Amino acid sequence: MTPNYLNEIVKKISGYSAGYHIPQRVVLEAKRRAAYSNVSMKEIAYYLGFEDIAHFSKFFKTVYGKNFTDFKKESFTHFS
Repeated sequence: MTPNYLNEIVKKISGYSAGYHIPQRVVLEAKRRAAYSNVSMKEIAYYLGFEDIAHFSKFFKTVYGKNFTDFKKESFTHFS
């Protein structure tokens, strides 16, 4: 399967491209790890394949709309 064909099928089914879904899934995993564990942003970034924490932080905010620290604070208040 070619990347273009995959993208075409995914877009036909969901209305969004694969390029949209991939960052959404990465942020979802980051949010899960942040909410349900005590690991740091640095550890989550490295686990998800980011070598530069600043890049991960910018990526998270771009995709999610809030920065990682604010999300972590919100999730802590919801689960404590």
